[in-house]
Amino acid sequence: MSGDLVIVNLWATWCGPCMEEMPTLGALQRRYDPARVHVVAINLDEDADRDKAQAELMQLTGGVLGLFTDSSRGVLFDVDADGMPVTIFYKRGREIARLTGGADWSSPEAAAAVEAALKTPPR
Repeated sequence: MSGDLVIVNLWATWCGPCMEEMPTLGALQRRYDPARVHVVAINLDEDADRDKAQAELMQLTGGVLGLFTDSSRGVLFDVDADGMPVTIFYKRGREIARLTGGADWSSPEAAAAVEAALKTPPR
């Protein structure tokens, strides 16, 4: 990912708050040039539900987000997630912020958080 800011969201089709925020993650990606901000949505459904996850992601985001999957859910442990959804901001490969729980990523508050993150040097 070559963006200045990579926003990783862990989601699943069985997670209500995940599904509610997915359209706003699509809106967030549409707001920014992918070379500057890149939203990566990692789906944690079972392999058998991959087609369902792809269809839901396409419908909810208008196809602006690609499908990345981890049916082992190992990424939850790798990032020490406290729950789902979880959204983590990375800059130059380092975590600079995270939010556990659903959010409206199309809101002015979310835009302000992204702008602040773009200005924040990595730790």
